[in-house]
Amino acid sequence: MHSSLFLSFFAILPLFTDPLIDLEDFAQDYVLETKQIILPDYPLAFNPGIIRWQNSLLLSFRTLPDEKDTFSSQLGLVWLDDNFNPISEPQLLSMRDSDSNAPCRAEDARLIEINQHLYIVYSDNPEPQLTRGGFRVYISQLNTQGGRFTLDTPLCLGQFEGEEKTMREKNWVPFDWMGYLFLAYSINPHKILAPHFPTGHCDTLAETIGNIHWPWGELRGGTPALRIGDQYLSFFHSSKRIETVHSHGRNMLHYLMGAYTFSADYPFEITAISPEPIIGKNFYRGMPHPTYKNWSSMRGVFPCGYVMDSNFIWVVYGKQDHELWVANLDRTKLLNTLLPVSPGDPETRD
Repeated sequence: MHSSLFLSFFAILPLFTDPLIDLEDFAQDYVLETKQIILPDYPLAFNPGIIRWQNSLLLSFRTLPDEKDTFSSQLGLVWLDDNFNPISEPQLLSMRDSDSNAPCRAEDARLIEINQHLYIVYSDNPEPQLTRGGFRVYISQLNTQGGRFTLDTPLCLGQFEGEEKTMREKNWVPFDWMGYLFLAYSINPHKILAPHFPTGHCDTLAETIGNIHWPWGELRGGTPALRIGDQYLSFFHSSKRIETVHSHGRNMLHYLMGAYTFSADYPFEITAISPEPIIGKNFYRGMPHPTYKNWSSMRGVFPCGYVMDSNFIWVVYGKQDHELWVANLDRTKLLNTLLPVSPGDPETRD
């Protein structure tokens, strides 16, 4: 559907009470197919990341050790075939030292390859007491031994410009630049950090502003950024409180997905962005699992990884904080929809 119509519909959305809007009426034709990924041993797994590693698809996922315990969180890995079906037993990762008194709170892993080594980037709060400001971004190399994965000692990326002790850090966007791991701390401004090993200190490499109009909430990180020609492509998320058929008329957060590109050269400025949220069939339809009690009222999708070839992109995403899904996109059509972004005034934001 044409972007201007989508924008106008959202502009008058608060005026609608009956009938309520169905977001999937705006599904784009470049979203070719969606499919749920089922892990029988972890039926409520969510927020998947993905990478093609050793010529196979490796999926990360998040799960709760107990669906009533929303303060703990674990990460796992499983191999998939090219149809996104599991072909191995899922493995939960050991994220704590044996002498730690803190439960695992690792969240929302991203997988990335740097110099032929596999890394996992995630957020965690390793302190015994749960605090919002205790969550920081961590990185660890993943190794295989006897068919199972082990982690090097995780490195906390806890020292960087603008760090606030009360801020919950998450959703940094990792990318490989000429064999170095860089991370986008935020999208607009597009702030790029370079971590130092083994201290965890991060230098600010660049910070640029783009003239971006996105009326569906703050732009926040999603998938790792992968290089396509002279730019990188990543999928982000945002959230907005609206009333839809999916929320049964309740005003609640709806998580939305979009795509953006940025330059492959310094200062890594944003070059293009989706004109409207990316929507596919089954993004929002379907109620939460009847036995599952979400810790927050929301509807939506949360992208954490993607793989691609010359024709297609497969984005993996969490749905409703309790399901794993993958969407197949037409690569050329998606890229052709992105709107160019011009440099913005440093005094402005989104």
